Parts: sequence; structure tokens; C-alpha cells
Amino acid sequence: MIGFSLSLIGCVKKVPHPSWFLKVASMGSHLGPEEIIKLPEGESIPFSQLMEDLRPSQAIFVGESHDQWEHHQAQVRILQGLISEGKDVVVAMEMFQRSQQPILDRWSQGVLTEEDFLKEIQWETTWGIDYSFYKGILDLVREHHLKVLGLNVSKELSRKVARVGINNLSPEDRNSLPELDLKDRDHRRYIRSSYKQHRKGTAKGFEYFYQAQCLWDEAMAETISDFLKSLEGEGKTILVLAGNGHIVFGFGIPRRLHRRIPLPYQTVLLKEWRKGMDEDYFFLQTSRPLADFLWITQTGPPERKRPRIGIDLKEKGDPKGVWIERVTPESPAEKAGLLPGDQFVSIDGKDVQSLKDIHDAVAHKGRGKEVVMIILREGVRKEITVTLPTLKEE
Repeated sequence: MIGFSLSLIGCVKKVPHPSWFLKVASMGSHLGPEEIIKLPEGESIPFSQLMEDLRPSQAIFVGESHDQWEHHQAQVRILQGLISEGKDVVVAMEMFQRSQQPILDRWSQGVLTEEDFLKEIQWETTWGIDYSFYKGILDLVREHHLKVLGLNVSKELSRKVARVGINNLSPEDRNSLPELDLKDRDHRRYIRSSYKQHRKGTAKGFEYFYQAQCLWDEAMAETISDFLKSLEGEGKTILVLAGNGHIVFGFGIPRRLHRRIPLPYQTVLLKEWRKGMDEDYFFLQTSRPLADFLWITQTGPPERKRPRIGIDLKEKGDPKGVWIERVTPESPAEKAGLLPGDQFVSIDGKDVQSLKDIHDAVAHKGRGKEVVMIILREGVRKEITVTLPTLKEE
């Protein structure tokens, strides 16, 4: 779930702005329903032209910001376009783990209700972004009985690599890893620039972080490659939905897939308009464009974005409850005093039985407001008040 942030870091030699950049910078906030720019030419094209240009590709990568409503609406339009063209589409999604494939297949076949699907897939634990953002995509999948391909490794494995590094994994865990390329200098510099912005750590810390990011990308590329090489994958068009950071410049999944199976692919990067967004467009140590197509979307309604307080949660069935696994440094949760291992008892006076109880309470409260949480810490009840961040604070 890498973010898309490419601010300039350190003393980097300046290069002339490409022509398309000037066009984006001059757009202003008054956008039409679609502002699609073909790169590197910088030509503005309509949606119909985008679909025509994508037609020859066997793999289409669409990068998103996960909590942007408009991005998911654009993805629905692309999927609808491919279906209307008669493409035999498989939707490959970062949001699901490979181990969940049997559940995804039953959803595609229409066997599961939405309620049963969300329960079996453990949506709130597996992904956690508001399901309504992805509902349009998954409803189309179910309606047309399209295959959904779960791409990701387990969170436990990627977190383990980020914590101790590949060389310190157990033999069993090492044997489960895909083929890893850790030698792409441009990719390493790109990930380091993001790491420096958001984390303060040692060189060893970065190395483990980088290994975990590569594991994520390589596993997704491997899953797509294995599927396309199978009998089931013959003649299929793969629509890959993943975070922008897994697709931008082709660094993440696209190049790693092409290394395994050299097929024609194209990339579409979705980016929300905001003032000063030009800082996101440059990673000056590579000459390649951000993507084949840059789709600038309107600013989504703020009420659709669930405030982030900076905790990773784990839901258990026996005993039933919700615990904190990780607290993000300098987050509202850390500032309020929440700690890993805390168990939720209630939030704003309502008992907590599931992750959904917490997510719903935070989403409905409103940004900048306070939520009162009762937690159990080593058997002792504590009351902790968390101030929800504003959009600017996120």
C-alpha cells in the first residue's frame, strides 16, 4: 500500500520540466469530469481515446490512492470499458492476499452474499479501507462472473521482513519468497526518498524496509505471471489495481512482471488535484515518465475519507475482541497514549465487538473531533481520548 509522494529530497540536479508538467501545473482546480494526459507527449485525450490506446495491452496497471473516491469511480469506468469491448478480463487486486483465492472465486461465481463475503475475506483486517470505495468494482466482477486475482503475500510475512530482514527469516519463510531483484538503483533511490520523508531510522532499518517493499511487488508480479502462464490465463486481459507507489515509473509490479513474462502492458496513474501538487511529479533521477497515462481527478468529497488515527488492529474470535497490533509513530493514536497490546472495550460509549465498530465510530464522528476510548491494558481499564486529524493533518 505504498503512498505516492515524490517530493524532491536533498541536493538533486535540476532538469528541465517536461511539456506535460506545464500543462498539469496550469490546470487549476476547475477540472472537467476527465482530465487524461498521454505521456510523455502531454496530449490531453478523452476517455474513449484512452480505451482505444489501452486495447493492445494484455496487462493494464491502474494506480490509485486508496482513499480517493474518484479514483475508484475511474477504475469502474475502465473495467466497464474493457467489458463492453468484449475483453475476457481478470481483475488483479493488491487488496487481497493469495491465500484468499478460494473466497474470491466463490464471490465471482455469485455463491456468496456481500455480508458473507466481507466476513469470510475479513475485509476490515485484510484491507481496512471503507468497502464502499471498492463496492462498484466488486459488484461488476460478480455481475459478469469475472475472476478476481488476489495478489498479496500475508501481512505477517511482509512485516517480518521489514522487522528482521530476509537473511534472518526462518528457512521455511525464506523458501516461500518469490525471486527478488534488490538491485534496481532508481527504484531504491525512489523508495529511500519516501522513507526519509516519513520515517527516521538507521541504514539497516531502510534496508529491511526496502526488502519488504520489493517482496510486496515481486509477489504480486509473480502471482500475475503464474496465472498468465496457466491454462486458465490464456487469452485473458489483466486489469491490475494497486497503490500508485507500486506502479509509478513502472518501478514496482510492471517491470517485475515484464522480467518474468515479456508481454505488452500500459500504466494509468490516478492523481487527485490539489494546490501545490506539482511537487509530486518529479523523481529526477530517472528520465522515464510517471506512467503511460496520467488521469487527474477532482477532489473527492471529504466526508468519504475515513480519518486515520494511526493504529493497526487485529480482531480475534476466541476470546472475541479487537487489539492494537501497531501504533504509527507521531500519529494521533501515539499522541493520545495508545499502545500495542491494548484491547478495545468501547468507543464513545458503544461496546466494541469487531473492527467495523471502531471504523464506523471514527468515520461517523467527524474530523477534528474527539473520540473517547475505553481500553484494557494488562487487565486495567483506561480511558483515552483521541483527537481525529483534519484533512490537512493527514
